[in-house]
Amino acid sequence: MSMEHYKAAARAGKKDLQNRTAQKLPTQMPALDTILEHVDISGEVPLGLVDIPTELIIGTKTYGRSSSFAPNFMPILGEGTEFAAKWSALCDAHLQEGIREPIVAYEYMNQYYVQEGNKRVSVLKYYDAVSIPGYVTRILPAKTDQKENKIYYEFVDFYALSQINYVWFSKLGSFAKLQEAVGKGPKELWTDDDKLNFSSVYSRFAAEFEAAGGKRLSITTGDAFLAFVTVYGYE
Repeated sequence: MSMEHYKAAARAGKKDLQNRTAQKLPTQMPALDTILEHVDISGEVPLGLVDIPTELIIGTKTYGRSSSFAPNFMPILGEGTEFAAKWSALCDAHLQEGIREPIVAYEYMNQYYVQEGNKRVSVLKYYDAVSIPGYVTRILPAKTDQKENKIYYEFVDFYALSQINYVWFSKLGSFAKLQEAVGKGPKELWTDDDKLNFSSVYSRFAAEFEAAGGKRLSITTGDAFLAFVTVYGYE
């Protein structure tokens, strides 16, 4: 039965490649090592065990690992390969007891690249898992005057207080505004209850926002959420 799932996943992978080819987009999954060849790095920070939002896992650590997948992490190798057999066995394991072993990944600019566990990510993305546990190392870029870099460092400060990694903004100053909007002081740590409450509220908002066509807008879900709570209040 799991080979049927592999066939379906492979069809989704090939469709992703076709769509990208038609839109003249890259058809190779991003590899972090390739990206970092042209980047000044200021350091690495181990984050420990993290719940990684699945949609933020966008590539592999090394280039060689990327050739088995389309950019949407669906497999593209033939069903007679050893890779397909291993993917199918993982699929069976997930359906029987769930995939629990954490992956190993690197975070760069709040996107995640897998070092160990690519097939686990593929299977869990196939089943639309919201998040995947992983041991994460953050790679810090050197600070610059670029807007994206400044927003990222605002995120790093916010993450240190909240451990929240699934909210993103397109405007400077937004992470500090969110910290204030939820009733926190500028340096105040979030409790476990704070995190649970926020996750519940934000996920409900995100679902409504997406259902209403929010993804077509040029703002992030975080931008919309912050605008909403600024008007109506977090409570």
